[in-house]
Amino acid sequence: MEKQKPLALLFALFLLSCLFFPSVSAAFDDDDDDDDDDDDGGDDDNELGEDLGNISQILLIATISLVAWKPAHIWVRKTGLEKYGNKFAITDHKAFKKKLTKINKWMSIFHLWVGVGAVVTGLVHGLMTEGVKLESSLVWLGWLGMLFMSILGGLMQWKWPPKKVRKGARLLHSQRIILVLTIILLVIGHEMM
Repeated sequence: MEKQKPLALLFALFLLSCLFFPSVSAAFDDDDDDDDDDDDGGDDDNELGEDLGNISQILLIATISLVAWKPAHIWVRKTGLEKYGNKFAITDHKAFKKKLTKINKWMSIFHLWVGVGAVVTGLVHGLMTEGVKLESSLVWLGWLGMLFMSILGGLMQWKWPPKKVRKGARLLHSQRIILVLTIILLVIGHEMM
């Protein structure tokens, strides 16, 4: 029986992203229910903070897309090219693998910088909407998970740390349980506020 690992990961990513879609669609809702015209600016800051939260959420989903890309990339390089290369008229396997490597490098850079963007916009969103309060501690723990994974990703990318540190960072960064716990903390924390 053929392994369906990449397809299963894509499906899991789809289900995970469905958790976020109600608030993503609300981000594009142009209805303004606030009819009073206060000039204190507090509501504008809160709206900006909420908009930054939606942007951070979209960036986080884009960052998580690498969870589906990486196993699919490995599968195509190892198995898919041999099995299905002829169906798609791929004759030069070496050149195709070279293109895949370039795409994979681009995806890693995309993953790193979009992840940093999600962390930064998430921080500004949290400070502008709730601040650091006891009621929002679960959300801040989720944000710390995002920060932790971003730092580990940076350690993997840059060449200055020793190889042992990069290897440990790779092991921690690739643990799906850290990602799942971070998302659970963010979702539950936002629902509790």
